[in-house]
Amino acid sequence: GTSRPTHYQVLVDQIGFSADALQELVHNLSYVYQRSTTAISLVAPISYAHLAAKQVSQFLKFDDVSDSSSSNGSETNPSNGGMALQQLPRMNTYLKGSMFFC
Repeated sequence: GTSRPTHYQVLVDQIGFSADALQELVHNLSYVYQRSTTAISLVAPISYAHLAAKQVSQFLKFDDVSDSSSSNGSETNPSNGGMALQQLPRMNTYLKGSMFFC
């Protein structure tokens, strides 16, 4: 694991971090990834979000729908290029309190 310089932009700072405190937090979060004993290039919460999105993408199938009618229970949203939006599957109750991505 190699640490690489990253650039983060704070959009809303509800906690009131100083620049030094935020830099220290980002540095410390690069060491708490469960799958690595060394620093990773992105902070752990971002890596976990990528893992969760990758796993969910295996269960979802996006169909390109050119017209606005829907016959499979999904909604068509013109703002995303006519992609059919399906409801996300419900999470198993056993997974809600666990770190399933580790």
